[in-house]
Amino acid sequence: MRGAPVFVVLVAVSGCAATATITTRDGRQTEAFITGGDQRHLLLQSQYGVDTVVKRADIGDIDHPGNVLAVVGGILGGSGALDLVVLGSMCASGASGSSSCGLLLGTMGGMTAVGAGLFVWGLWTWLTSKNAVTNSLTSPPLPESLTADGAAPEPTAPPPLPLVPTPAPGL
Repeated sequence: MRGAPVFVVLVAVSGCAATATITTRDGRQTEAFITGGDQRHLLLQSQYGVDTVVKRADIGDIDHPGNVLAVVGGILGGSGALDLVVLGSMCASGASGSSSCGLLLGTMGGMTAVGAGLFVWGLWTWLTSKNAVTNSLTSPPLPESLTADGAAPEPTAPPPLPLVPTPAPGL
């Protein structure tokens, strides 16, 4: 039973990532970090560092990371805190054997601390992702290769190369 909180933590952490799942209206899904955007676009960054611009009108749903971890952490931390209160009052009144009070209080205290940590990390991750979507920037970090309407600009000729001076004869 002592390994149950550790198992729950390992399962929760291994199943949760910091990337959001963005589903477009045509059903395509993208796992990416939401790094910003403007009123019409979102800027996404893949786990490989590749930036992608998606029109907000094309987005059907966004599953933000961290919400499940915050719920699991809240339940784990809340139940641990409740157990601490109940066990603390039982140990203070002498209803439980004094030899087991320290072990039980330590176990429940650890469970409460782990739950609080999961809750804070999950909530922070979720809020960071949500804020990246809702906080439209006045100067969005869109790639320079895109115009304001999201289309690529007309190609232009590259600038001329500088002339390399030729050495003087006889040197």
